[in-house]
Amino acid sequence: MSDQDKVQSPSGDQDKPSKRTTKKRVITRSHAFWYHCCQGSLYVLLKLMFRIRYVNSKNVPTSGPTLLVSNHQSFLDPPAIGCGYFRMTNFLARKTLFKFKPFGKLIDSVDAIPLETQGLGFQGIKETLRRLKNNEAVLIFPEGSRCYDGELASFTSGYASLAVKSNAVIVPVAIAGAFEAFPRTKKFPSPFKPPVKVEYGTPIPPEEYAGKTDNEICQLVETQIREIYERIRRRPSRTS
Repeated sequence: MSDQDKVQSPSGDQDKPSKRTTKKRVITRSHAFWYHCCQGSLYVLLKLMFRIRYVNSKNVPTSGPTLLVSNHQSFLDPPAIGCGYFRMTNFLARKTLFKFKPFGKLIDSVDAIPLETQGLGFQGIKETLRRLKNNEAVLIFPEGSRCYDGELASFTSGYASLAVKSNAVIVPVAIAGAFEAFPRTKKFPSPFKPPVKVEYGTPIPPEEYAGKTDNEICQLVETQIREIYERIRRRPSRTS
């Protein structure tokens, strides 16, 4: 759902305004009900097909601006991470994914933020910041795109300014097993592989990263994600 290849990549072109990202955001009870219905259904599927395991879900704040930062292995990552806790979460998705109307309407209905794959992605970034300032939760993948080998790539640091500007709590997240279940080289997932595992790290409040540069914040978060990733990757499945 979220190949964010150009969030931090420089380019000479700016994005064209997007009707989707400029309309007023209103969260109704019916929207929340629909979101949680989708979330519950996906949770059951993830449990049955990928034996997903969650650790420290309570580390995700239940309110306030929250930026979840994770490694990126597969198209499974957004639903896998977002189904681990009850709170509604916004996801970034390539704008091209909205072109197929049935799928576009579905991901739009569960809080996907369209992101341009050309240019700097200004509209998507502005909408992300708007939602954080609206005390919402947003999940991002600073590696930019899905990995090719299951290993973590270097993180870009641009997301740090979103946290600073919105005074958001940063939650490091690591996912393992999603690459084996649905690598980017495959068109369809392979169920019943070793379990997909997700662990939510210790929240980093604004006062902990206050005064740090974007690169320093990125290094702080990346170090925690790498530590969590190595831990859950080695953890026996029966104790996940």
